Amino acid sequence: MNFTITSHQIVWICGFIASIWGVVKIIKELKKPSDDLKAKVQRHDELLHKDNERLNSLEKITLNQEGINKKLNEHTRILSEHDNRLDEDKERSNLLLKANIAILNGLLSDSDKEKLVETRNEIQDFLVEKN
Repeated sequence: MNFTITSHQIVWICGFIASIWGVVKIIKELKKPSDDLKAKVQRHDELLHKDNERLNSLEKITLNQEGINKKLNEHTRILSEHDNRLDEDKERSNLLLKANIAILNGLLSDSDKEKLVETRNEIQDFLVEKN
């Protein structure tokens, strides 16, 4: 059995292959806009995901900063209250020392006079140095 291929058959096979290649190329060209759009949507989805992660981290930082600011304000308020109380305590202490001086002045007698005068002078020196 002899099998012969003619030039007509070769041209027909080449034409058939070229036709199939052309159909494949046309199908690829038809699908290209859809594939490009899918790739673009995929890229935008990735960028959107990254942006969401950045926004979430910024929100966490902002919330953390707000908490820190609240604590700082609270501590500032507490320190201010302590300063006010300290000033009041200083004033109260000065008044008590002045009262003690008045009492010492009233109690000065000849026998205890030297010790009381010495104590009174110490209290007065302290008041003078602190004011």
